[in-house]
Amino acid sequence: MSEIFLDNLIWVILYPLYVFVLIGVGRFFAVNFSSRLIVPLTLLGSFAGVVCSIVSIKSVFSAPQISETVFSFIKINNFSLQFGIAVDKVSIIALLLLFIISLLVQIYSASYMKLESKIYRYYAYLNLFNFGMSMLLTAPNLFQSYIGWEVIGVVSYLLIGFKYSNPAKSIAAQKVFIINRIGDVAFLAGIVSIIYLMLSYAAPRFATLDFSDFNLISSVTYAHTNEITFVILCLLFVIAAFVKSAQFPFQQWLLEAMEAPTPVSALIHSATLVIAGTFITIRLYPLLSLSDTVMMVISVFGIFTALYSSFCAICQNNVKRVLAYSTSANLGLVFALIGFGNIDLAIIFLVIHGILKAGLFLSYGLENNEYSEKREVVIPPSFIVFSLILSGLAFSGLNAKEMLFETFKWNPVFKLMYLLVTFVAAVYLFRICSLFSFSNKKCRNLMQQIPIWLLVALSVLIGLPLTKIGLPFVFALVGAIVAVIVTIKTKNSSNNRSKIQEFVEEGFKISFLYDLVKFIFVKVSYLLTVLENNITKTDLFVSASKIPVKIVASIEKYIFDLPVRIITICLRFASREFDLVQTKNAQTYIAYGALIIGIIFTTILLTYSFVLNFLGGIG
Repeated sequence: MSEIFLDNLIWVILYPLYVFVLIGVGRFFAVNFSSRLIVPLTLLGSFAGVVCSIVSIKSVFSAPQISETVFSFIKINNFSLQFGIAVDKVSIIALLLLFIISLLVQIYSASYMKLESKIYRYYAYLNLFNFGMSMLLTAPNLFQSYIGWEVIGVVSYLLIGFKYSNPAKSIAAQKVFIINRIGDVAFLAGIVSIIYLMLSYAAPRFATLDFSDFNLISSVTYAHTNEITFVILCLLFVIAAFVKSAQFPFQQWLLEAMEAPTPVSALIHSATLVIAGTFITIRLYPLLSLSDTVMMVISVFGIFTALYSSFCAICQNNVKRVLAYSTSANLGLVFALIGFGNIDLAIIFLVIHGILKAGLFLSYGLENNEYSEKREVVIPPSFIVFSLILSGLAFSGLNAKEMLFETFKWNPVFKLMYLLVTFVAAVYLFRICSLFSFSNKKCRNLMQQIPIWLLVALSVLIGLPLTKIGLPFVFALVGAIVAVIVTIKTKNSSNNRSKIQEFVEEGFKISFLYDLVKFIFVKVSYLLTVLENNITKTDLFVSASKIPVKIVASIEKYIFDLPVRIITICLRFASREFDLVQTKNAQTYIAYGALIIGIIFTTILLTYSFVLNFLGGIG
């Protein structure tokens, strides 16, 4: 039974694309889709994905090799680029997380976004996002991974700027898009570099960069490059992963992404966009692990991002920005685990963090809907439950923090930094819980409540049975107590903030990187405009550009058109002559026939005589 679901998983992945196209074609023909139609269609795709992923897990984990359903997209001699799906243990877990979070977010959105007039466009983007992420997670090669990478990048821009009539949201979407271009360019440069090496030093079939051959591809790449070149090549992929997963110094885009509707934030921060970078890093682990320098860079930047983002979150009063910094911090811990070679724990932590972060965002939106008139920030009970777990004080959060500590405890520096991250994480989470008013009113909206408490149940069940309690629990508990005491004491005090607090709140002014990238783009655009106005539009340039056109026109007129004209003239002349021949006189027809036969007979004799003379001359 599980093999049947696994073999047909490709149709489940293609279904969101079908719904997106259906909505797009319908809107093209001015069909007004009702949410009663769009929402069930969307939920059906995610639900089918959850079922197929759960049923397929047994087959994937018991299979000795990767399960593939692929077809040849481009075939040139030995070069055959394949598209389709390739499912292994990592991809099936990520796929299950994607569909679970997507299903719950879509259920939540049905109520949360009900006042939105263009709900069809929102669900169209959600479906396309699911398709792009699924294509990335199940890609059999780096080419398809890059396509999925670009799809989720573009759709995230559309989702973040969903309310594009609002200038702040439109500008935020542009910032996200521009910063992510850095990672896209680095990713593409890395792919092109490896293709060149495969075409130069290996068989052309390896240039397709299939993940099933990646151990051999990594060995060939390492063998035919020096240490510096290999490190630079690997760092291209690392930079791409850092940008997509909002690592230092590229995490600014994740803060801008908070302009998106709350359900979109839950999707981006939990199971989709931000894990793309960590997933690609895990996929490329056979290549990256060949260099100790690269692994050290990944682990050092990861733990530094965790510490940096945690401190930035302390001074934030915006709940969504706190959660954004928290996402960067936790993904930094994932990169640190990858740098230490603990891939299994990195995947487990990704799953736990995805569930908890989705729960935090949805809980926040439960009482703070952007579409309501309410402006006071209220913290619901579920938000406190998720904060308790994420800080490492209970259930899956406690287990995850203890397992991470076991990985880092052999390195004193990383051990100290990790404990500090744990302490600060508890501080900023419980500071938020204490800073705003608490709501104990029972929400009657089941469409929003059900996804939240399902996430609570998942986070609790994953954490059973509980592991031992160690130093991370102690540091988190102390941080929570300190945050509650200090926040309550200073809650009603003066709002004057020191320059240091403002400096930390602004992310240590690291946003200048976006301003630098924007400055470079503007200057390059200005330079191209100057070149266009002062060179390409001059009379000399225009005249010179017309020369090839004139040459081609002459060739067409005197070489290609001339034979056609000659044949046309001859046919017209023959037609006129044949018109004259038609006199309706039998004697005239007999005379013309005799003349034609005589001409043909004479031509044959002359030709025969010429051939005989020619052959005789040769002999």
